[in-house]
Amino acid sequence: MLTLAHTFQQMVSSKLQTKGKRKLPKSTKKVEPPSKKTATRRYKLEAELKTKNQLLETAKQQLHSRLTAAQGTIKKLKEENEGLVQEVEKLKKFQETCMVILESRNVDPVTGSNILDEEEKTQECQKQTTLLTEKLIEELRLFNQTIAKEKEMLQTAMAKWTSAAEGRCQSQEKHASFRAAIEECSAILDELELLAL
Repeated sequence: MLTLAHTFQQMVSSKLQTKGKRKLPKSTKKVEPPSKKTATRRYKLEAELKTKNQLLETAKQQLHSRLTAAQGTIKKLKEENEGLVQEVEKLKKFQETCMVILESRNVDPVTGSNILDEEEKTQECQKQTTLLTEKLIEELRLFNQTIAKEKEMLQTAMAKWTSAAEGRCQSQEKHASFRAAIEECSAILDELELLAL
């Protein structure tokens, strides 16, 4: 950016200088001296160019100061970054050392508890679970045996009830048959009594 502004400034200066140094073409006609209007216009153009040149110079200085400040900031950030990278490396080494120490002491890095204690608790929990499972299986086996016995007793009772019901039916049939026989005998006796009279 600075080079471009500088080049532009040089080009403008050189054009102004060449314009000023140009020789007018020789003509056969009589050359009239430049009028006041032309001189005024020329001074006006030179003044405008001078103003533009000053503005460009100011912009160039501002850009240069900004560039210098930016370069300083970049340099500072690079130094900070290098420091942070070194700090990260130190922290990684420290973390690795801590992990080795925790591992050697059987400490879980996440929970902070002793790995052996956790393992013992897990084994105890598994043991309790196994015992409870075995106890539950034994209780279920006993329950099944009890149910089988009760089912057998129920079937026996049902068979007895069915037998009793059948016996009662037979008894009712015998009773009905006996009653019918009694009524028949009674009717015969009544007839014999009538005949005997």
